[in-house]
Order: sequence, then C-alpha cells, then structure tokens
Amino acid sequence: MTEREAFRILGLSREDGPEEMKRKYRRMILQAHPDTDLSAEERRTRDAQEINLAYGVLKKYFEGQRKSESGRGREKKSSAGSERTEIWNAEINENAYREREILHEVEDSEGRVMGQICIARGKYLWSVEESFSLFLLSIYRCAGEILEEIDFGKRSPSRSRPAEMKVRAELAYLLAQQFTDSTGLLHEFALEETEDRKKRKIYRIAAMVELSDPSISLRPGDILLPAALRRHRLYLRDASGRELGYLSFPDDRLYYVVIPLFEQRAARVRIQAAGKQPEAGKRASGNYRNLDLWLRLEPQTGGMPENLNLQIERLLKKYRESL
Repeated sequence: MTEREAFRILGLSREDGPEEMKRKYRRMILQAHPDTDLSAEERRTRDAQEINLAYGVLKKYFEGQRKSESGRGREKKSSAGSERTEIWNAEINENAYREREILHEVEDSEGRVMGQICIARGKYLWSVEESFSLFLLSIYRCAGEILEEIDFGKRSPSRSRPAEMKVRAELAYLLAQQFTDSTGLLHEFALEETEDRKKRKIYRIAAMVELSDPSISLRPGDILLPAALRRHRLYLRDASGRELGYLSFPDDRLYYVVIPLFEQRAARVRIQAAGKQPEAGKRASGNYRNLDLWLRLEPQTGGMPENLNLQIERLLKKYRESL
C-alpha cells in the first residue's frame, strides 16, 4: 500500500498530524468491527484489514516527519510513497501444517479493547513483536478449524466434549511448535549468553521448580536432574533420585520455547538451586523455588523439527477413528 492510498483510506491529508490520524483510525476501526454488523462480517473484516494497513503505513510516515523536524532531514524521492508495505513481516515456515491468523486487538474511541480481528493469514513464525496471547489464540483457532473440517457430518452423538477438547489442546501444542523457532528465540529470553571451550553457545534462563511437597528443602547450588517428561512438563529429581516437582518459568512464553527442546532432545541442561529465593508471602515462597538453568543446544540443532507434521497426522487419524 502506498502512502497516497493510505491517506485516501483514512480520509487524511499530509497537513494532518499523528493525533488526527489516531482519532480517524479509532473511529473507522470501530465502524468496521465485524460485531457491529454480523451480516456483513466478511466485508467488514476486509475493511478493517485495509484500515489497519493504512494506519501502519501512515504511522511510519509521521515518524519519518518527526525525525525530519528534529534536524536530521527526510530524504525526498521523486516517487515518494511508491514503496509498498506488507501486511505482516515475519519469517515463514513453509512446512507448517496449516496457515494461521495474525490477530490485532480492536479498540474503541476511548482506547478500550473491543475484540480481535484478523489482519493477515499465513505460515508466519511467532516473533516477540506479536502479542503472545494473540498468538496462542490464533493457534487455538487454527486447531479448531482443522477439527471442524474433520467433524463436518461425522460427529458421533456419544462423542464427549472433554475428549474433543483434549485433542484440540494437543493439536494446538503441536501447531504452536511449528510457528515457534525455539533455537532462534533463545537469545531473546536468555539472561546471559556464554560459550564453552568448543565455542558452543550456552544460555542461562530464568526458571523455577514447582515442588510436589512445599516442605522440600533446597540449598543454594543443589543440583537438580531431569526425571521424566510427562504431559509437556519436565519433572526434576535430586541427586538421590527423589522426584521434586516440575520445571516452571516466570515468563509463560518460555514453556513454548524451552520445553519443546527437551521433547526433541535438542538441548543439554544443567540445573541448580539459585542462591536468591522468593520472599515469604509471595507466590513462589510456597511451592516454588528459583533455579539457575543453563541450556546448550545439541549439534545440528536449528529450525523446525521434521516430524511435527507426522505427529499431527497421527493425532488426527486417531481423532477421525474415534468419531
């Protein structure tokens, strides 16, 4: 979309400023929100996508104007505004099982969130620029679409809702892995990056253990070892073999970045009890204990695991047979 097209869509001129742009955007996106007219949902969703794209183009335009006014100067081009802007800019996993939606929160004129709209669709990887909660929502919707296609005309009256939800949750977890480049994201979340003597990268990650028994005592420096992977949780044990609880994270995004690496046997880990523990009375003072966790990627680790589509197909085959 060119700047000229963006000005036309939002009904603005180059003399208008960013505040007027925001006012126009909020008013128009409110009118275009699908819930305002369910009979015209598809058309209004398309309009909202166009409005959001125009807003993104003009936001960059006004940012360039501001830099120009600060003394740096804005280079003028004879073909000003001729460059086109993509709706969404992120890496793509061509081998993903299905495309997903890129969702955008819609606000009313007071800035209150009204809901979400789809502004793009594709096999886009998640990046930290995308709201993680909206990413998970897009994955859950994607899983729902796949199951609905299978369900069409085949649903058994005896099919239990909990069983369906269990399959949907597992499918969403597998799909999330296809859109999450764990190895590429580690540097975004690492507290520290170092190298060993062989120049292999080591990442220190903020982590905790959720204890099965709050009375379990850990001393700073105590070594914890992987015990088992169950239901996408890594359970930990002490040196004597006693199971302590499962690995947890203060940042929920890390569940989708770190745990798949263990499931794919793509990383080595060293875990020990941290010196600083939560203060009494806070969330982690009961069942939680802080950990120091170091990850080292195994050789030739990188990109998407090759067997995810096979896992998805096996899951869907079982689901079809259960209908």
